[in-house]
Amino acid sequence: MLVGVAGGLLARSAYRTSAGAPEQTSSTPPSSGITFSPDAAAHPDHERVRWLLETHFNAINFRQYDTWKTTVVPEKWQELPRDKWMREYRTTRDSDIVVHRIEPGDGNSLQVLLTFTSTQDPADAPAELPLACVRWQVVYSLVDAPAGIRLDTSKLPGNTLVSRCE
Repeated sequence: MLVGVAGGLLARSAYRTSAGAPEQTSSTPPSSGITFSPDAAAHPDHERVRWLLETHFNAINFRQYDTWKTTVVPEKWQELPRDKWMREYRTTRDSDIVVHRIEPGDGNSLQVLLTFTSTQDPADAPAELPLACVRWQVVYSLVDAPAGIRLDTSKLPGNTLVSRCE
């Protein structure tokens, strides 16, 4: 369902007129710049989600691999050992993070629909859109782990839409 919502968000942003106002979000973002739609902010787990995403995106922005590892499932950091991660994120800066929806997933997991902007050297951008600025629309699966909630980005293949920044 959230993948359909992500597609709807993409269509809505593609057809929004230049005079159209952006969706309202909470007015007090934390230091990472993460904002929540009113719907997402009303979810009982929004503070846990905020903490995880804030830690995750700050780790990427400040090149803190060991901190990043605490935000993802072990399979992800085994797939991206330190040297590979540092190469892949060497020029990445993520910003304008908006959580649109938080929904229950399988078991105790959560599905989080969010958008964000990444700027990077075009050589470090996604292969399908090698630009200095990319707008992401993703559904992340968050799972409970012994050390707390973690991102499991392998749970939803095909859950990412990318577009050029406007």
